[in-house]
Amino acid sequence: MKRAIILVITLSIAATIHAQDVEGVRKLIADMIEQLAEQQQMDIDYEEMVNDLINLSQNPIDLNNTNKEELETLFFLSDFQIENILFYQYNNGPIMGIYELQAVEDLDRQTMQHMLPFVRVGEIDEKRKNYTNYRLLSRLQTWVQTPEGYLSKSDTIPPAYAGSKIRWLTKGRVNISDKWLAGYTLEKDPGETSFGNGVPLADFTSGFIQWNNNNKTIKKVVIGDYRLSFGQGLGIWTDMAFSKSTETAQLRRRSKGVNNYTSVNESSFFRGITTELDFHDFRFTPFLSYKSIDGSVHADSLLDEQSISSIQETGYHRTQSELNNRHAIGETIWGTNVKWTHHLLSIDAGYAQWNIDKEWQPDNHLKNKYRFSGKKFETIWMSPSVFLGRLNLFGELAFQNYKDWGVYQGLTYKPGSDIITSLAYRKYSRGYTALMNQPFAESSVPGGESGIYASFQFKPIARWTIKAYADLFNYSWLRYNAYAPSNGFEWFLQLDHQVNWQHSFYIRFKSTSKEINSSQTTSMYELTDYTKKSLRLYYDFSLDEQWQLHTQTEHSFYNGDDNFTGWMVLQDIIWRGKKVGASFRYTLFDIDDYNSRIYSYEPDVLYAFTIPSYQYQGAKVIINANVKAIKGLRIWCRLSHTMYRNKESISSGYQEVKGNKLTEIKFQVQYLF
Repeated sequence: MKRAIILVITLSIAATIHAQDVEGVRKLIADMIEQLAEQQQMDIDYEEMVNDLINLSQNPIDLNNTNKEELETLFFLSDFQIENILFYQYNNGPIMGIYELQAVEDLDRQTMQHMLPFVRVGEIDEKRKNYTNYRLLSRLQTWVQTPEGYLSKSDTIPPAYAGSKIRWLTKGRVNISDKWLAGYTLEKDPGETSFGNGVPLADFTSGFIQWNNNNKTIKKVVIGDYRLSFGQGLGIWTDMAFSKSTETAQLRRRSKGVNNYTSVNESSFFRGITTELDFHDFRFTPFLSYKSIDGSVHADSLLDEQSISSIQETGYHRTQSELNNRHAIGETIWGTNVKWTHHLLSIDAGYAQWNIDKEWQPDNHLKNKYRFSGKKFETIWMSPSVFLGRLNLFGELAFQNYKDWGVYQGLTYKPGSDIITSLAYRKYSRGYTALMNQPFAESSVPGGESGIYASFQFKPIARWTIKAYADLFNYSWLRYNAYAPSNGFEWFLQLDHQVNWQHSFYIRFKSTSKEINSSQTTSMYELTDYTKKSLRLYYDFSLDEQWQLHTQTEHSFYNGDDNFTGWMVLQDIIWRGKKVGASFRYTLFDIDDYNSRIYSYEPDVLYAFTIPSYQYQGAKVIINANVKAIKGLRIWCRLSHTMYRNKESISSGYQEVKGNKLTEIKFQVQYLF
């Protein structure tokens, strides 16, 4: 009787849950990635995470035939919510409908909305079990204006870039039931060549074949390009990983083991063969990879030897020097991971060996004193995790070349139904290297870093959520832009309010303080303190199932040797029809300098994520449109136009554009059959 009442209530609520569920998840991803973008020194491809979620939406999780590992792919679920879903199913038997999730302890309505595109209830008929489907996607992207690198200086001096300013991408994927999966990716960046000039197809070519065999000893086999993630990221981790993010309740990283690779990052993947073997409570994952990678190679004519000064991860092959570095190094990686799981306890342990065919010798700068050099790099790791009801303990210990090490230990505690707290400690030796891994760290070069991180998420009353974290860290050795040991502190606070299904807003404040090289000219390097603060207000209004408005304003403040400020205001108008959709964004910004830059997610075509940094003064217009032309065929178009004030050129070097306007056009087609 009680269960029947719950079902009646939840089905009545279902009428207010509509097509904005996927958009809500997309906003969650954008918030997390904005934090990540601020910490990176280079561009990162975010499409892999979006790909995983979209693939999951096309093959939803069966709530009555699932496990912890499968539910962990839904990054917005906390560890406690996952345990509560499994416990509810164990106590009450099969779930009768998706909206029955409202009855699960601590599973609020907003989280349930996020889940809806990715879960299902009920058996799949035999026709769907033995399905075969194909997905083809092509994307073109270019600028109206022409940067300097594409222009000839004279009749005898060709352009600096070898190829055209068009970026193109094509992907294909085939699923044969849930057993076989194969895909390919071809991509050309702006300025690169393709179909000739030493490049037979695209500048970047990737592919894989995957065989799944659930409930058997051989669980999975992947041949071609793949990703690996184990433990907490200190040993091997090439999936996307977040250290500090807006989702403060989820601190423990969830390793996915083996996954096929479909992204366009040209360095952070494996190429070869791997498999997952299950033996009762043990899972073995051996892997072998060989590929050519980019690097700057120098020849010693006296010793008749070659050495590497740097390994390049940008993936650009536009200029002659970049082409000379293309695939200049042979990389071999092999190893294995063993995972033991017993009830609430799991342990990952493994070994990996990375080899290159030339000696790596970083440049002779004092900050590189402890950096890795040589041809062979070995890593061993062990990562335990235990779930004790309201307490979750996790961590990892890794050794590199048997002399350098990293340690990470964390816990998440849930003292009550409305609060989750987390605490973590990390410490890395000066020579610890981030190579095919992504440890929890403030810096992308974690050697010499240590820190203590604390966070909480609290729901004081219905529809209100407070999120916060604080991170105190220091560096025992020199690093980029800080040529002495240094310290830092960062804290974050966000207040969310879901007024009703139509209205929601959040207020976010973030402050980061660090020590960096002083801009004052001295004979010795001296450090100076700087603090960057940002304040954001975001409002979301859903008029109905078709119309939605987003309003955002953000201010940034930089205080150091010099002081800078910035502000940005944007307005989104979104319309979603059954076969046609469109969005319009208008942004105004006035930002003094790079130091006070503001990162903001921009609407884009399916699978693409754009999070640029805004600086200087100007306005930007973005128009997106998509149409379902015929069954299985959908077309996207995106136009962005930026106009700067008081600027005679945009960017610098080969990317410099004369004038104060920059217009980008993007076109994408996807066909499902």
